Order: sequence, then C-alpha cells, then structure tokens
Amino acid sequence: MSRKYERIFTVAVPVASVWGAFTDPEELAKWFAPVREVDDDTRRIDPPTALDLGEIKVEEYEVNRRLRYTEPQPGRPFNTEVTIVLEEVESGTRVTFTRAGWDDGEEWDALFNSTSHGSDESFSDLILYLETGVAFPRHFTERSYHGLDPAIETPAGLVINEVDPGTFAARLGLQSGDILVELGGAAVFGRRELWFFVREHGAGEEAEAAWVRGRELMRGRAILGERERVAAS
Repeated sequence: MSRKYERIFTVAVPVASVWGAFTDPEELAKWFAPVREVDDDTRRIDPPTALDLGEIKVEEYEVNRRLRYTEPQPGRPFNTEVTIVLEEVESGTRVTFTRAGWDDGEEWDALFNSTSHGSDESFSDLILYLETGVAFPRHFTERSYHGLDPAIETPAGLVINEVDPGTFAARLGLQSGDILVELGGAAVFGRRELWFFVREHGAGEEAEAAWVRGRELMRGRAILGERERVAAS
C-alpha cells in the first residue's frame, strides 16, 4: 500500500498569489528554486546546489484551484505524484499539498522521512515569502555532502544503511550497520543532525566523526566533498 505526505495550512493572502507562487517560474525561484520550461507539459527544477531534482510532468492544471504533477526521484526506480489544492477561505487561502508514491516498509522509511522533512522546510520558506514578501530560501543550502543517504533512525540512534563510494563517509571508513553518534563535534541522534552538518560545513573542510561498530567506539577524520549531480532521465 502506498503512503503519502500531506500538509494543510492557511496563508493570509489571496488565492491568486498562492497559485502564482507555485506555478510562475519567477515566483517559484524566489522562495524555492529556479525552474525552466522543457516543453508545454514538462518543467525542470534546478535548485542552486549540485543536486538536480529532474523533470516534473504536469498532469492536471486548473488555474487558482488545482495542480497535479508527477516527479521522478533521482537514483530511485519510481515517481511521486504531487497534488496541490487551493481553496478561498475567510482568512485567505487554504492549501492542501499531497505527495504520494512511497511503498510501506523499513527500506522506504529513511527516504520518506527525509523528503517529508524537506517539504516542511520548503513550506516554511513559502509561507515566509507569501505573508511577509521576504524571499529567503533556506531549504537548498547544503554546502557539502556526507555520503550517508539514506540512513535509518532507530531507538539507539542513526544506523548507516548505505555509504556512497568516494564520499566523506567512505573516506572515514563508515560501513553499513555502523551507528553514527557524533559528527563535526556535535552529537547525532537522527537525520536532522545530518542536515545541520552539511549546512555548517563546506566542501574541502576536514571534519571528524564517531561511530559504534559492534561493541567498539570508533573515530575518524576526513575531507568533505560536494554532492555529485544526478542526471535526470
């Protein structure tokens, strides 16, 4: 059974302003990331990082009311479907945002949780822009890449699932099954600490880490690099 991320919120601005923030490339670039047209039905999102989120295919487009599109997930054999519904209410506009396409199971947990957290951050940027007029996108601000995507949150802490070759994590010597407990001098309990880490430390910096393997505490230092661009299909 597929699961979904859903976010419902109200902003004190007219429906047309919210619609423009989601569909106008110039508006979208202010609070989220630059967008360019590929053809009549497809747009490419180009965030100002090394990560290319790929192309989105517009499936439904009802001005000021409803937008639905599919979006490929880089390096993953599936698409997610996003539906945005706008409703005029007394206090402004009610937004219902739904993203579906993940299967159930532990192997999907890390990706689902990471994407949900990223969506929450992006909506904070959107609401800030709509209600104050200040464009200050904070979500796409990573300065380096750790190489631990995905990692699994467990009661004991953050367990390494995969280590990307040639990355900071690989240079440290981290392996699948290790429990990461410290990164850059800060305690690690879950994926949120990974987000903070790549925003605070840039490519080319040396950082230390501590992890548990079996019954042994291990430590290491390595140089951070950038996330490699993922080619969209």
